[in-house]
Amino acid sequence: MLNPGFPTMQLGRTLSDLFGRFRRCSIGGIAQVFAISAIPLVIGIGGVVDFSMYNTAKGKLQDALDAATLNAAGSASHDATVLQSLTTTAFNANFQGASSMTGSVSAFNYNSTTKTLTASAHGVFTPTFATLFGYSSLDMTVSSTTTQQANGTLEVALVLDNTWSMSVALDATGTKIDVLKTAAKTLVDQVMTPDAGDNVKVAVVPYADYVNVGTGNRSQGWLNVAADYSVTVPQTWVPKTCNTYTTKWVCTGGHPGTCSSTTDGVVSTWTCTVGQTCGNQTVAPYQSCSGGYYSGGNTNYYKWYGCVLNQVQADGSLALPDPTQPYKGTLDTSQKCLNPIVPLTSDKSVITTAINGLVINIGGYKPETYIPAGLVWGVNAITPSAPFTEGAAFDPKNKQPRKAIVLMTDGSNTEYLKSDGTLGVANAAQIVKAYKDQDAVCAYAKDKKIEIYTIGFGVTDTTSLAHLQSCATDGAHYFDAKNSAGLIQAFKTIAGALSNVRIAS
Repeated sequence: MLNPGFPTMQLGRTLSDLFGRFRRCSIGGIAQVFAISAIPLVIGIGGVVDFSMYNTAKGKLQDALDAATLNAAGSASHDATVLQSLTTTAFNANFQGASSMTGSVSAFNYNSTTKTLTASAHGVFTPTFATLFGYSSLDMTVSSTTTQQANGTLEVALVLDNTWSMSVALDATGTKIDVLKTAAKTLVDQVMTPDAGDNVKVAVVPYADYVNVGTGNRSQGWLNVAADYSVTVPQTWVPKTCNTYTTKWVCTGGHPGTCSSTTDGVVSTWTCTVGQTCGNQTVAPYQSCSGGYYSGGNTNYYKWYGCVLNQVQADGSLALPDPTQPYKGTLDTSQKCLNPIVPLTSDKSVITTAINGLVINIGGYKPETYIPAGLVWGVNAITPSAPFTEGAAFDPKNKQPRKAIVLMTDGSNTEYLKSDGTLGVANAAQIVKAYKDQDAVCAYAKDKKIEIYTIGFGVTDTTSLAHLQSCATDGAHYFDAKNSAGLIQAFKTIAGALSNVRIAS
């Protein structure tokens, strides 16, 4: 950094010395000529020093103002008063003026239509040599214009895990699904600003095992759904029959204990009797009867709830997005998939409602995890061709539009793909296949130049974390959120990256 005191002190002493020598020299033309000729030389050097220091001071003023407007533009606010206050506060913190210069924000304007912040700063520089000629200060004025918007249009698919494991809590903040809702809405608030218009579109893709594409799409050409039907079981009389037995299954001993089962990594427990000894024992002859009642007489109704099977390639691997064959809808007596996909929209209220409505089970249906299906439909949601057509054409540079996927999961793949498109609980070898399918979808998306952010929320499985990291566009797009605060911060960071601000002039 230039030390303004050093050259000015030296040159000041030089000038004083030269003028003194000139006054003392009453004879000697050479001395007089030297003194007279040195004056403009020293003044010229002083002017160069003043000019250099003035430009340095003005540069600091400009840098401080640019940083201040960028800081304000990067906030989630669209209130002119708030933005002006943020700009002023940041400027005062950034502008480190020396004793020879001062500065402050002199004007501010915010255009809510163009999302543009324009600010000016005025400063005063105190020169050293110019004061000899009556210039006690020099004014400095700079301006900065910053746009508060993403560079071009933005399409984002939020691929959100709402499996049964999201029903538990990591910490005192709340259940994982509730924390996810808060975090996801934070991102939505930051990118879907009131003045964003149609430039920003967001899709919500909830996933667990099977994906729900929405019953409103039943007649679409990319979907094959059979007609709803019912099966009536005729009422029949089951005759009463009795048999005589001399043995009986008998359990003895045991004590009260706890039994458990695991669904999607969540352990459920209940009180039971453990430590019993059971077996067939010889007993006095006894009679046991069954029947003597009517059976059937009921009707089972099979309907479509929006659930679709996965598509399978000839080699047994998961079919990639944008398939040539229609997806198959499944009919069932109850819903076996969760919230429907919300296609790309610029309507913030639609997206917020969808996030608020995320559920982790329907009755006894408590789904396991198959991440590849969520990824497939995340890509489908922002692809211009069917199934969903709300997305714009791909840009090879991913600028117009900028397409991004935010994939969030709280665990590992627990299911694998069968040859008929259904899923089953996976063993170790089948989990390897599930991650192979997941990696293939990630590679497909990257080939389309889609930006991929991945978030692990409380994930402890190193295999799952490794595949999330490799799926992300780069290290800066991968987040290992260990707790609720980490998840909320991850979504905030992603929102900031998707809401790029830039100095316009």
